[in-house]
Order: sequence, then C-alpha cells, then structure tokens
Amino acid sequence: MEEEVYDVVIVGAGISGLSAAYLLHQRQRYGELKTVVLEARDRVGGRTHTLENNEVKYVDLGGSYVAPTQNRILRIAEHLGIETYEVDVQGKVTEHFGGRMSSFEGDYSTWNIFAILDYYAQIRKLNSMCDQVPLISPWQAEWAKEWDTITAKEYFEKSCWTDYAKKRLYHVFHFAMAAEPYDMSLLYYLWYLKSSGGFFLYRDENAGKERKFKGGSQTVSKEMAKILGDKVVLSSPVCSIEQKGDQTVVRCLNGKYYKTRYVISAIPHALLGSISFSPPLSALKNQLIQKMPMGSVIKTITYYEDAWWRDQGLSGVLIANSDSGPVSVTQDDTKPDGSYPAIMGFIVGEQARFWCKKSGEERKQAVCEQYAKAFNTNKAKTPRYYIDKNWPAEKYSGGCYVSVLPCGVLTSYGEAWRNAEGNCYFAGTETATTWAGSMEGAVEAGERAAREVLYAMRKISRDEIYQEEPASEDVPPILSLTPLRLRLPSVPTFMTMLTVLGLASMFGIAYWKRSSM
Repeated sequence: MEEEVYDVVIVGAGISGLSAAYLLHQRQRYGELKTVVLEARDRVGGRTHTLENNEVKYVDLGGSYVAPTQNRILRIAEHLGIETYEVDVQGKVTEHFGGRMSSFEGDYSTWNIFAILDYYAQIRKLNSMCDQVPLISPWQAEWAKEWDTITAKEYFEKSCWTDYAKKRLYHVFHFAMAAEPYDMSLLYYLWYLKSSGGFFLYRDENAGKERKFKGGSQTVSKEMAKILGDKVVLSSPVCSIEQKGDQTVVRCLNGKYYKTRYVISAIPHALLGSISFSPPLSALKNQLIQKMPMGSVIKTITYYEDAWWRDQGLSGVLIANSDSGPVSVTQDDTKPDGSYPAIMGFIVGEQARFWCKKSGEERKQAVCEQYAKAFNTNKAKTPRYYIDKNWPAEKYSGGCYVSVLPCGVLTSYGEAWRNAEGNCYFAGTETATTWAGSMEGAVEAGERAAREVLYAMRKISRDEIYQEEPASEDVPPILSLTPLRLRLPSVPTFMTMLTVLGLASMFGIAYWKRSSM
C-alpha cells in the first residue's frame, strides 16, 4: 500500500497554526489539500488557555483581549459564531507609584504642567519614530543601526524630562512587552509598537484591550479544530524535521512520522532549538533563534463576593510599579452579566522572574496585600477564589506574550526572521507584521505562512501573500490623541516660551515706565 504523503504539515495548534490550517481548508478555492496539525500539548490554543470550573465559570489564563483594528481575529470569530463583549472600564483609574495612591479620570493623575507636557511629548515622539520603521523589514529603517544599539531603558532615561513621564513610559513598556526595558532593543520596541498601531493604543484608559470573547478565547481554537476534525493531532511533540529534495519527514517523540511536501512551523522561535533540522537551519536562523527569549508574565485572576471597586467609583484598572507589589497592571474581569466579580492582574518582567519561583499561595497573599494598599480597602484581602498561570514554567511556550529581542539582533539577523528554510515556512505571532504578540498577530502570521505555501504550490501570485484586512464594522478603530494634545509643546519648548514671554513682559514694563515719565 502506498504511503500517504501530506501537502502540508503544520507544527503547533495555537491560533497561528490553526489559522494556517483553516485557510488551507478552503477546498472550493484551493482544492483538496492533505494537511495535518501536530500539537505537543493535549489541548489546542497554545498561549490561549480557557479554564472552566464552578468557581470561575470560565476564565482566560492566557491571551484574551481583542482591540480595535484587530480585524483578522474578529473576522474569524464572527465566521465561527463567537461573540465578543466590551470590558467594563467605567470609573476612575487607580495609580500606585512609590507608595502613593491616587485615582483619576483621563490620561494622568498629576496636575504638574511639566509632567503633562512631557508625557504627551514622549507619546508624540515615540509615534513619530514608529512611523519611520518598516513593518516587514524594520532593519531597513534610516536610523535602524542607531536605534538597535541602545535599549529602551537607555532611551527612556535620556528622553524624559520628568520623573512622572518616565514612570509612565516604564509602565507602558512592562504592560506591552512583559519584559524589562533593559532587555530590549529600542528598534524592536518601536517596531512592536508600530505593528500595534502606535504608542497611543497602550494608554491606560483603553490599553488597546477593549473586548473579550464570550466563553473564553480558547473557544476560537476549539471551534477551528472542530471544523478541521482529525486533521488536528494532539500529544505529538515534533522532534525532527528532515528535508530531502521535494519531500520532508516530520517525526514526533511518540514515534510517529509524517511525510509532506511543505511544513509550517507555528511555534515560538525560542522553541525551534528543541527540533533537530536536517539539513541544519541556516547560519543566521540558527543564531537568531538563540537570541529570541520569551517575555516573562504570570497572569493572575482574583475573585470576590462583590465588585467592591465599582462601589468606590473605580474601574478596577490599576497602574503600579514594583514599589506597590508584584502586579503592574490590573483590569476588571467580571463576566458581562455582572457575575463572578474579579480583577485580572499581570506580574511581568523582573517581578515575574521573582514570583515564578514562589508557590501559588504565596503569590495570592502578595497580590491581595497589594490590592488592599493600592485600592485602600481590606476587602481586597479576602478573595473568594484565586488562580494564576505561571507562563515561564510552560514547556511548550517558554513564556509570554512574545519574543524579546536585545540590541543588535534585528539589524544583524532580521533578514532570517520570516525567511523559509527550504520547504519549511514560519508562522507564530512573533513573525507577524500587525499586532505582533497578540491573537491578531497569530492569525496574520498563520495566514501569511499558508499563502507562502500556496504561492510555492503556484496556486496564488506573490502579490497575494501579504493582504490587507478590511476594518471590522462591529469594532471600529479608536481615535488617536486629540488635536490639542498633538499640538501641546514639549517641556523645552514650553520653557523657551516662558522665557520669551518673561523677557517680553520685562521689556514691556520697562517701556511703559519710560513712556509714562
């Protein structure tokens, strides 16, 4: 009996791998393609993981938020019949820096005019720098070499005039990257922001995280897997990929192997070192995957008998630094019908690396103590239920949300980032050009890799590989900074204006005195 040969073997059944398989599954457009998706875990979803039990009904322990302009994931969800709901952000934001607690509405807690001007000037400057970074090839930016030789921390320290603006930039970085600013190249950070639409989408009143999926985000993967049926094979960690001419053999640790024409790897680049490639990966790719560690985050969800923060007129959003406690940002995670009141909190970067060595009970105590101080209520100390997900301990993820690129990596190895290795193509949210690190990025990268394979099969043209996505009608884009905020002067400009006005006033008074004599 002739041995079966697949058209495409996809490694990884997260959203990216399943999106690739889902696109290739369109028989009417591309014909009948033999595909299989191999997943190391005993579940689909990758870095989306929805737990269901009586205590929580359902809770997202991994990726969960959907923002305006994330049109691909919204399109797939709509096609699968999965609804979204808006996260409740009504009420004041709480800020807890250096032991000082304040609540405010809008963008900032301070009335220091220099801090306000500095904060908006930094946003405008970062957005302007983002605009200069090409999404597909950021290493070709005019200032790529310079920006790739300094860390985000070095830039923040040099650029900010006020301590408040610096704290806010640090906070946004922690929230966006789940890493430390000293770990990351400024160029990579700018590219990441550019892929998400710019810095303003990470401001804390919406934080680029407007909606969630009813039933949990893993539902997207489960529904795609249901349609794909026996094309999805679980508990099948891939250990080797051997290419010989037009045929490739993909072997799993369980002894099974799959012959195929093409392979799509949809696992994080940081995990590619666990797979033996024959022939070996190219020199640049082999070096690149050694320099792309994952971010560090522990996601916590704390449940209470009632939403006490709402009674205080608070949104449940907390902006904090390490002086406050382990959590850097929180958001209301209550169900859309008001049941299961909860606060979600992220422990990231250095804090995640410290607390990942502690027990869940120790983390629970630290988180509740922090909430009690930050929200100024003892009710935070007595949760009904607590659960967290220690992503640095996940064998088949290595961390979250996305890869961290230190200085020099993009400009030295960037060209190998998305390049195919023979008949092996690469997906995963790390390789996305829009909303990298998110579910949207996972879909974009998976569909792009699938179209690269279709192009190799001569089923589509090269121009069809990268495709724009129409805007969602149900989730319209949000506005950027208002015209006034776009025109506010920077701190140096404001000081110059004050100096000029002061001198003008002095000369005016002197002239008036002389003319009155």
